[in-house]
Amino acid sequence: MRFLILFFSITLFYSYANAQSSSPDTIAPDEDREIRYISDELFIFLHAGPGRDFRIIGSINAGTTISLLQVDREAGYAQIQDDRERTGWVESKFVSRDPSNKVALAEASEKMETQQEEMRVMQARMNTAIDDFAKSEQQKIALNRNLTKILEQNAELERRIAQKGRSDQMLWFTRGAILALISVVIGYLLGLFGRKKGKSNPLL
Repeated sequence: MRFLILFFSITLFYSYANAQSSSPDTIAPDEDREIRYISDELFIFLHAGPGRDFRIIGSINAGTTISLLQVDREAGYAQIQDDRERTGWVESKFVSRDPSNKVALAEASEKMETQQEEMRVMQARMNTAIDDFAKSEQQKIALNRNLTKILEQNAELERRIAQKGRSDQMLWFTRGAILALISVVIGYLLGLFGRKKGKSNPLL
């Protein structure tokens, strides 16, 4: 039992010593870091050094945006800094230049929601335009009806004026004929009266 405890203590000390010796003294400035993404594994372990023998200091979920600090090609590990500002090593095969499918799907979903919102706005505008057009058509029909009614009333007034003009002309014509007839009768009576008066006075 003591042997196992001693062996475990030596292993931990060796892992800690390797982590300290392998950790870089300086970290690249933010502007020199390259943005990468963790590929579509459920999660991966973050090690203190470039290998599985180094202690695990945490885990990183798939799709996490990271900063690439350096790459150990022989070990197949890359030193990164995650979105929680933890610095450690992960297997290079899990570091990708492109966003993971999870991130891409989230971005596509967000883009689709944006497009759907734009479509809803356009649909609302189109419905408003249709309503305005329908109202314009109704107003146009009402105006046409009013115009037709006014034209009919105008035609009726013209007909009445024309009819009254003809009635007035007939009235003046009738009055003229009556006056002419009265004049003829009076002339005839005056002539007749004159002839009778001449016959009754023989000296004339």
